[in-house]
Amino acid sequence: MMKALYRTVFLLFISICFMAHPAEAIVYIDITAPGMHQIPIAVPYLDATPRTFENDLVGRKLAEVLSNDLAFHGFFSVLDPMTYGGRANANWGRYRLDFLVTGSVTANGDAISVDWRLLEMPSQKVIEQRNYTGKNGDYRRMAHEFCDVVITAITGEHGVSLSKIAFVGKNGTFKDVFMADFDGYGPVAVTSDKSVTLSPRFSPDGNRIAYTSYRSGKPHLYIKDLRSGKVTKIAGHPGINISPAWHPNGDRLAVSLSKDGQPDIFIIDSHGKVLEKLTGGIGMKVSPTWSPDGTRIAYVSDQSGSPQIYVMNLATRSSKRITYSGDYNTDPQWSPRGDRIAYVSRIGGRFQIMTISPDGGELTQLTSSGSNENPAWSPDGRLILFTSNRLGTKSLFVMLANGDAQRILMRHNGPVSTPSWGPNRSQAQ
Repeated sequence: MMKALYRTVFLLFISICFMAHPAEAIVYIDITAPGMHQIPIAVPYLDATPRTFENDLVGRKLAEVLSNDLAFHGFFSVLDPMTYGGRANANWGRYRLDFLVTGSVTANGDAISVDWRLLEMPSQKVIEQRNYTGKNGDYRRMAHEFCDVVITAITGEHGVSLSKIAFVGKNGTFKDVFMADFDGYGPVAVTSDKSVTLSPRFSPDGNRIAYTSYRSGKPHLYIKDLRSGKVTKIAGHPGINISPAWHPNGDRLAVSLSKDGQPDIFIIDSHGKVLEKLTGGIGMKVSPTWSPDGTRIAYVSDQSGSPQIYVMNLATRSSKRITYSGDYNTDPQWSPRGDRIAYVSRIGGRFQIMTISPDGGELTQLTSSGSNENPAWSPDGRLILFTSNRLGTKSLFVMLANGDAQRILMRHNGPVSTPSWGPNRSQAQ
């Protein structure tokens, strides 16, 4: 793997109010630095009332899910509960903790009420506390919700624990869009087109997914409303209708249509009305992706003789080629932070994930093992979801934005493709 050319430094502001004088602790974390200091935190098992085996198990599951959620983000070191027996009343002075999460769960039939507390250590001052109610099976949601509270309180930014992912996977003999929690848990098919689907993309509010389907025998574009279940065809022009990309405000999409001959980039509204054609001239134009401020679009064109990444300024309609290394560069995805574009490059006969700045500088190769494709940024821009065949069947993997900490996220019953990472939002919304 090429040496990373950039380093992301998180400035973590921790505002802790003391009884006499307010104090602010500032912790700098470079998640790419060797020997990086992760934030030490412990999440003991929750006390259960009434005390039964089943309720104790729920308390343990709540702690385990929250621990895994915190570790997933990359900047927490969660103390192994085996070290202290998972007890909330452990002698915490023996451990060098910055934070401690304690909690309790009260059960009444199938209903549970969960109380969480985030404490600063060693003072054990309460920084945040929340109560969540629901059914026994809602324990994962409750842990995800409080994880976001912890992440926000400590870093000043939301994390990803309230987000969903979507991907295309095998559904019987067909390929459908599936949706799962951010950590790959609980995949559920959200389409049943009895055909082939491609390129699911969450809307900015997470309530809709745009995708291409061959359900009519041809590649047409559809939107599924995840709340009502309604599916609407938004583009069924002659030729291909592919590569949906939502504008940041969610009212329109950039898509690739070949209705005029070769594939070009068009802007359509969410009902399918063509608003404008952005590209023309020689060569195909596909795979658009918006900058976070909606002022630019990156896309793929072979106008130079091979697929390369271009960036268009929408105010001037001027385009600039930004990739010159390699003869096959595709699938650009703009970071939510705006400073990097992830894409796929063919290197030595295999595909690898790269990132580059929007002006074409600071080229970085992130992957090297196997073939790796379909990058998708997390909503906070700190992580990248992608597909890889490094373990055999193409599966979902995740890594930090600089390529570190690559690990498998989930396997499906067959190869997966074209993941999308939705916004971080409460599941109750």
